[in-house]
Parts: sequence; structure tokens; C-alpha cells
Amino acid sequence: MASTSTAKKKSTKKDLRAKILEAYQEQLLLKGENPASVYAFCKDLGISESEFYQHFSDFEAVASQFWIGIFKESTKRLGGSPEWDEFMVREKLLTFYYSFFEAIKGHRSYALLTLKGSLLGFKKEFADIKDLKTDYKKWLKGLINEGQAQGEIAGRSKLSDIYDDIFWYQFMFLLDFWRKDRSSNFEKTDEAIEKSVNLSFDLIEKNALDSAFDFGKFIFQNR
Repeated sequence: MASTSTAKKKSTKKDLRAKILEAYQEQLLLKGENPASVYAFCKDLGISESEFYQHFSDFEAVASQFWIGIFKESTKRLGGSPEWDEFMVREKLLTFYYSFFEAIKGHRSYALLTLKGSLLGFKKEFADIKDLKTDYKKWLKGLINEGQAQGEIAGRSKLSDIYDDIFWYQFMFLLDFWRKDRSSNFEKTDEAIEKSVNLSFDLIEKNALDSAFDFGKFIFQNR
């Protein structure tokens, strides 16, 4: 009985969290601005402020959860698929992008509302994606380490230390491209994903210059 009661409480909390997220997004879509206060928001939703604060510290945290939620759902689903471990790192990143943008397609109106400014200015990233950036870079570093261990990604002195930053900017470029994409079913975004990922891996994989350097180093050390 105790385990059943605990499960029900977890389910109730999850439902309330989802209810808050949905109500907040609807507020922005219909009125174009944040609620006047947490109190006013909770009163309209029929919950107490304390219930709100059990899940979120403020509206910024609610907005952030939209992006984090899609990211975590995508990576969890992909990581649990039987073929995931068989993919090369390049394929894993491609698959993640396809999955993420397919998922966000169903929330385009809300996403566009929060992506008002160009993401390519890099002067100030909008607050909603700060947590997404942290989680994405952590996840991406895992892929990079895997790629380097398998010889798929070359280790290049200090450049290797900023691979995660380079791929974060790639992610932001793709998000900005999707925001502006007017093609049918966002086919141009799929094309941009493929071309940008292939280019980035062509640049960070071991290539002819790396092979020539390794060979020259071998000859020098064994002459």
C-alpha cells in the first residue's frame, strides 16, 4: 500500500507540473506576456502559490523547462533505442537534431514567441535556454569523448577544449534557421542539419593532414 501511495503522489506532482507548464504557455500564446504575478497565475489556475513553488522558483524557470523537457525527452528516447549504441558519433548527433526539431515542430507557435530576437547575434542568449545550454554541452562532451576514444574525432591541442562551444553555436544556428524556415514540412531545416553536421565532422575527424603529421612524427622518432 505504501508504494502505491508514493506512486500516486509522484503522479500527482508530475500532473501538476505539466498543468503549470501548459497554462503558462497558453498565457503567453493568448496574451503575449507573462502573468502579472505568480499569485494571479495560481488563482486563475486554481492552485496555491506553495504548490507552484514546489515545482518552479519563478516564471523564468517555467519557460526554461519547455526547452529542457524537449531536450531530455529526445536524448532519453534515443539513448533507449536498440540501435543507438551501434551509431557512430556523427550519426548520433544527426539523429538527435532530427528528433529534437521533429518534437519542437508541435510547439512552433510558442517557440517562435520566445525566439523573437536573432539567435546569431551571440550578444545575449535569451534566458529561456541557459539551462538547455548547460545540459546540451554536458551531453555533447560525452559524445566528443566517445568519438575521440573511437578515433572518430581528432584531438587537436586547445581546439578540443572548445568543441562543445562550437557545437553549441551550431545548435543555435540550426534553431535560428528553423525559426526562419518557410519550406514545406521544414525540409530546408533537415537539409541544414545534414550539411552542418557533416561539415563539422569533416573538420574534426582525422583527415589527410592528421595522417601526414602522424606519419612525419613516426619517421622523425624512428630515424
